[in-house]
Amino acid sequence: MARPTKQGIDYFPLDVYLDNKFKFLEIKFGLEGFAIIIKIFQKIYANGYWCNFNEDEQLLFSYDIKVDINRIRAIINEAITRDIFDKNLFDTYQILTSKGIQKRYKEIVKRRKDVEIVPEYLLINGDFGV
Repeated sequence: MARPTKQGIDYFPLDVYLDNKFKFLEIKFGLEGFAIIIKIFQKIYANGYWCNFNEDEQLLFSYDIKVDINRIRAIINEAITRDIFDKNLFDTYQILTSKGIQKRYKEIVKRRKDVEIVPEYLLINGDFGV
């Protein structure tokens, strides 16, 4: 029996100097806003380049990190407004991803032989892996 292909990654790069999108999150929500976005990045990259974030997933995430769901929703809405996450894909499929997330993921998995993609979720060129 073949081993299932790993889709997630064990690390992701975090730039030393982040752009103003993240500064606005900190201005509005303090370090909690920044931390929640990083926790969401961890959730995304653990499974690939996107994650479901429907109402049930929001409740589970809220419970896991012990933050009020309304606070999380406000932070996510601000992150979508600031283009940290793609608004169209969130509105259409209730997933969180972005061009930046996908570019970083693609660079990390470029040597993998098999990378599963969902064409509807792609915001960049879809040639992932070798």
